[in-house]
Amino acid sequence: MSDNFTHGAEQTVAKTVQTDVRRELRARGFDAFDTRLTFEELSRRSTPAADFFVEIVSSHTMNNPRGGAAIGAGDIAVEVGIVTAAVAAEVRVYDGRTLNQIARYDLHKKNTAVVPMGIGFGGRSLWAFIAIPFVEYSQYRAAAHDVARQAAERIAGR
Repeated sequence: MSDNFTHGAEQTVAKTVQTDVRRELRARGFDAFDTRLTFEELSRRSTPAADFFVEIVSSHTMNNPRGGAAIGAGDIAVEVGIVTAAVAAEVRVYDGRTLNQIARYDLHKKNTAVVPMGIGFGGRSLWAFIAIPFVEYSQYRAAAHDVARQAAERIAGR
């Protein structure tokens, strides 16, 4: 996994996919482990004993609010919005002895949901509005989990 990410969300998505692929493969009977090496580093060193190596290249993440509305009653207001999150990754499978690429998969998942985006409260002279971005962020994670599941299914079904 590359550590060159421009946003914290991208790093979290990459780690989620990496962790979930390993967990999904183990659930399917594979002895999956993290070498903690990039493929480039792996090709320059002696390789750990493995039948296959899997490289996950994060290629695209996007979280985009598509619209929203707020409604208030009395001292409370709630904003909801339509959020689309997309995650894409390229998965490469290499032979464990030769390091020749034997498979490549382009995977993606797009989630769209209506989610709460903020809450406001106050009274006549003072109002506060608090954004709740972690709910939008959960859309990223849901898409990342699905990409990892797709990767494990493809790898296991080789």
